[in-house]
This record gives sequence, structure tokens and C-alpha cells, in this order.
Amino acid sequence: MTDRPEDIRKFLESIPDRYDILEEGIDIQTQKEYIDYSHSFDHGELTENETLNLGNILFDSKIEIDAKKKTLTLLAHLGTITAFRQIKKYFKNPENDLKQWASLALQECKMFLESTLTDQSACFISSGLGGLNDKLRYFFLVLSSSDRSFTTTQKKIIKDEFNLIAKDINCVVESVDQSDTYAGLTVLVPMDVAVGKFIETGIKKCNELGDFVFEYYYVTNQDIPDKSEIPDIIKKVKE
Repeated sequence: MTDRPEDIRKFLESIPDRYDILEEGIDIQTQKEYIDYSHSFDHGELTENETLNLGNILFDSKIEIDAKKKTLTLLAHLGTITAFRQIKKYFKNPENDLKQWASLALQECKMFLESTLTDQSACFISSGLGGLNDKLRYFFLVLSSSDRSFTTTQKKIIKDEFNLIAKDINCVVESVDQSDTYAGLTVLVPMDVAVGKFIETGIKKCNELGDFVFEYYYVTNQDIPDKSEIPDIIKKVKE
């Protein structure tokens, strides 16, 4: 059964925009596995009852994880309202091993729904650190320009200047983790803002007040490094 375009349009309007950029982080290996697996399926078609029966597999505790992965992918490729609702129902309380997989399936199903209304292919964006609304989440590491520790005043300057820059260009500084020789910032950056604009402008502004921040930096949207990894990152950036 195929949903009518007017029904799809009304349904899509009821879905929060946050699904365009996945809010939760998806690790790279899961993303790669899902994409490879997804490409092995064509866009399918089932009746509403067949779709509901397929969805029931997700809620059967006796079914193995691999079978549920296949079910989620099949439902995603149906690209119907019923399939979306089945995935979303499962997404609210999934097995831990399938939470990220269900998130990707939910977004892909929405993408197929959107593509039925236009001649253009819809898309979605996922990353290791996720995002919110129109923004992707990044982790930045800024370093002391020397081997000396940041002073209390310099730490305050870093926090204040980056918050001011964020406000000016519609970014959101979620957290600032400061140590003696580095500051780790977790920041939401809009899709239409260059990542370098935020961090490089912030470093420049800080250095106008004392030239104490190293000109090079570390940035990723895949994960937040463990503190034990930071010394190696600092070494690579400094080199």
C-alpha cells in the first residue's frame, strides 16, 4: 500500500526538525555498517498489515539482533508512514545494541518519505558527536602557546572570548573543560558556518590580549577524547 502524497506531507510536517541532523552521536563503525547493509536493499513495498507484521519482529525478545537489524533496514526502505511509526515505536525503547541502528533507520525512513514528494533525493546527516536542530556538535582543543600553564585570567579570557564569538555567529558553547595547558570546548556549530571561523576567530581574539594561545588546534565531530589521549593529541598538534 502506498501512502497518498497529501498524507505524507501532513505527516512530515508533524515530525520535529531535529531528525534532519541526528541529535545523538553515532559511532563511525555503526554508520559504515548501516550504510553498507542499507545499500543491499532496494526500496520495498508492503501492505499496511504486512508492515505491521514485519514490525512485530522488533518487539519479540526471542528474535536475534541480526534479524532485528534486517527488519529495521527493511522498514526504513519501505518509506511509508506505517513503517516510520513502527521504527519510532521501537526507537523509544530499543535494545542497547540497536539504539544507534534504529536511529539511522528512523532517519532513513523519513528520507524516503520526503523523496516521494519531490524529484530531489532527501538526505540526513549523522556524526559521532551528533547535533541539535541545524547544528553539528564539535570538540575543540586549544593549547597554551608555551609550556607554561594558563593563568586564572587567561582561562577566563578563553571562556569569555569563545562565548562571545559563539553568540555572534549563532554557535552554542555547551561546555568548556579547562586544564593547565589546554581547554576543551564542546560546541554546536550551524551547518552554514565554517568550523574554522569559530575556532580561529576565538584564538585570534584571545591572542589580542596576550598571545598565549597556540595558533594550531585540534577539532573533531567523531568523539570526545579521553583525558589519557590528550597528551598524544597535544604532541601531534605541537609538531
